Amino acid sequence: MLTSIHNFKYHNDIRHAMLFDEAGADALPMRFVAAAVLMGIIVALSATALADFSRDAQVKQFSADLSALEARASIIYQQGGARDISDPADNTGTMEIIRFKVPEGIEVVVFGAMPPHDGTIPVLTSPGERNIIYYTTYQGVTKTAPSKAKYAAVPDLGVPVVLVPGSYELTIELVKDSSGTYITLY
Repeated sequence: MLTSIHNFKYHNDIRHAMLFDEAGADALPMRFVAAAVLMGIIVALSATALADFSRDAQVKQFSADLSALEARASIIYQQGGARDISDPADNTGTMEIIRFKVPEGIEVVVFGAMPPHDGTIPVLTSPGERNIIYYTTYQGVTKTAPSKAKYAAVPDLGVPVVLVPGSYELTIELVKDSSGTYITLY
């Protein structure tokens, strides 16, 4: 019987020592800080990964929207019926108004020019580049797509159409002058 009382007292001494021993208490604030810093790093990494995933989804959706816009512009271009922009009295022609969004995941969209080697936005185009569309993503990747339509900005048809991130209500119009027939977006 003495043995069991002794064991009981031994367990109480350990519990008593654990409750009142403050040897590890000095390190607790540092452990809390280390845990908070690690949690902050994990949250920051998760947020960055989620933002990249969101931007990638925006680029994918934009690619589909751009394909639809290009298909519509190509149909208008092939149907003909262009307005002569050198004749102010000419109000005929094919015109359509659409809504188009360039998301934040896209830096620039250019209709009617090849991407320059130095990464700048082209201000003039050559005749052979008028049926090219390209866009640059937030990662610096440039994607090019051919089109059946030729693009130019109004009123100077020697300039490409450039769009930056934002929402647009665009007028797609088929116009012509002495140099040719073009799709304009304004």
